[in-house]
Amino acid sequence: MHREGHIGFSLMVVSVIMSILNAWDFNSLITAVISLGFSTFPDVDLRLGISHRKWTHSVFFGLFAGLAFGWVAEMLGLCFEVGFIGAFGGILLHILGDLLTYKPFAPFYPISKRKIALGLFRSDNVIVNKLMLILGILTFSILYIHFNSECF
Repeated sequence: MHREGHIGFSLMVVSVIMSILNAWDFNSLITAVISLGFSTFPDVDLRLGISHRKWTHSVFFGLFAGLAFGWVAEMLGLCFEVGFIGAFGGILLHILGDLLTYKPFAPFYPISKRKIALGLFRSDNVIVNKLMLILGILTFSILYIHFNSECF
């Protein structure tokens, strides 16, 4: 998936989770923003010239990023949990998004080198990426209005 696809997919999932938990408070919204930011971070491997979908596309990388950003969040005056859940969740959402594509990778690398993919679409499919972004924005908008309006 490309950047806009990852952001849209993550926004959809985060919106649904926030709705299920009825969590639309300040900390929840900050956590969601952090998660959206980190949902594109694993593709930094492309810029660094290291193996794509290997080290940065691992649950363990997500755990490390979550711990590191939890500490950063605490230093910035936020809760550790806000930074941890935001960063770890964003990496996991990126991994889930990439699992929907054709190209297999090992999400539990280096513990397991077993590669998996659901093969639903190509990661560079322009229509799917744009559709994910549109659906993510619509999902968030509708659920935010629903849970924060006195009319509903």
